Amino acid sequence: MAKEQTITNAENDMPVMSSESSYGKRYVGAKELITLFVTGEVNKFNLEGYLSYFMLNVFGLDSRIIAAFAVATLAWDVINDSIFAYIVDRTRTRFGKFKPWAFATIGPYAIACIALWITPLFISDQNWGPLSWQKIAIYCVISVLKETIGTLYNCAIGGLNSTYTPSIDDKAALIALDNIGDFEKVPSYAMVIMLDLAAVGAISLSVENVYIIMGAGTLIVSFLGMFVRICVIKERIVQVEEKPKITDGLRNFFGNRLQVLLTLSNILGSFGNVGGPFSNMFWLDVMGSASLQVICGIPASPLTYVSYMYLPRLRKKFTTKQLWFMSNLVPEIGWIIAFLVGFNNLDNMWIMIPALMFHEICFSSVYSIKKTIPQLMEQEIIDYGEWKTGKRTEAMTSFISGLATKIVAQLQNAVSTAVVSFIGYEAGVGVVQSMKTKQAIFAMYSVVPIVCGALGYIPMLFYNLDDKTRTIMYHELTERRNNIIKKSQERAITVDSKTEEA
Repeated sequence: MAKEQTITNAENDMPVMSSESSYGKRYVGAKELITLFVTGEVNKFNLEGYLSYFMLNVFGLDSRIIAAFAVATLAWDVINDSIFAYIVDRTRTRFGKFKPWAFATIGPYAIACIALWITPLFISDQNWGPLSWQKIAIYCVISVLKETIGTLYNCAIGGLNSTYTPSIDDKAALIALDNIGDFEKVPSYAMVIMLDLAAVGAISLSVENVYIIMGAGTLIVSFLGMFVRICVIKERIVQVEEKPKITDGLRNFFGNRLQVLLTLSNILGSFGNVGGPFSNMFWLDVMGSASLQVICGIPASPLTYVSYMYLPRLRKKFTTKQLWFMSNLVPEIGWIIAFLVGFNNLDNMWIMIPALMFHEICFSSVYSIKKTIPQLMEQEIIDYGEWKTGKRTEAMTSFISGLATKIVAQLQNAVSTAVVSFIGYEAGVGVVQSMKTKQAIFAMYSVVPIVCGALGYIPMLFYNLDDKTRTIMYHELTERRNNIIKKSQERAITVDSKTEEA
């Protein structure tokens, strides 16, 4: 451990750690950080955002069925998530708390995810309409399996990411590395180019086959990368031997003021997910070319990387709360301006493209903040809960906060999917939409999510974790964890001594 230097705060005589504290120590070496960075970037290789459009226009499922099923799964989520969270929090093995579950679920979860994309291969010769019971049954069974296994998988991966190091500096470094590459756009860019080439017959693939190949292919790459990540990552934060009860998880969550505020903000902000299903509709059915999404992002691309250069200075100058507000407000202002300029000019590319470029520039200018600060806040909040209660119940805390957000998001997704039929949208690849439908799609994609998610700002007005409290927190957590390790080693020595005497 790095040498600890304690200074005295004259105001309240509380011990405060200097910059030489153990939480300034780097536990994760460069080789491991690079490995985690590469596998983390590969994990972003997926086209989940295209799945709703795929199910509607390629698989041919009725939008009302998709909306109804999203609502119906909420009851199962409550049962499923709570049981798995309780089991994971009570897991104690020599391999760690989360790693065994990650290994056990990655294979089944990968199969379930890929299965959704390849379903058209098994029904292509069947004359099944959008409301056929066979098609509905296939979608429901695969989706339930994906949701169930995915809960345990995501819980394990999230737990690994929160326990691989006790150093907040390590966490900040990996969060930045995880996002600086911006590789999550690579599959989308490749997808839109292939879709346009297929639409004009430039490649020997149909639009339907592009979805299937790209959807399943990116997932295979993603899960292979995550398998390597699970093998490499280590759990370095020691867990207390006493297994927590359900009441401990509830107490840890509701007793954590910062966790409650962030969760409430996420819940209210989730109403902004209404725009999700309209992203692909906007570029394909309004702009008329998926490749324009790439073109509109070109001027902003350098800003994505430049934003990481001034992130350290911003963290010194502004509080975490101020940076959180900045990362949300700047892109939304860009969207509002683009909407006002483009609403009556959807057929004029000379106006639409610059307007959309302006929004992309606003988003990229705060990209590093948007990607880094919220994740760093979540990690600090988990540590804050451990500091206050003496126990880490990451799984149950994640379940409670995630479930509430998921319920709102699922309801919102169901509503937005149902809205598709009310705005006069006609499903099918290549169908030309009316101008009123295009304007409705543009509004649902840009400004409606901003209005719906605006309440998410209110709880964050009361969020506060100042530097002094943070320093004291990590100092005390260091001592507490060292004591746990010391007692564990003493018991091990005692057991060995008794064994030798026997």
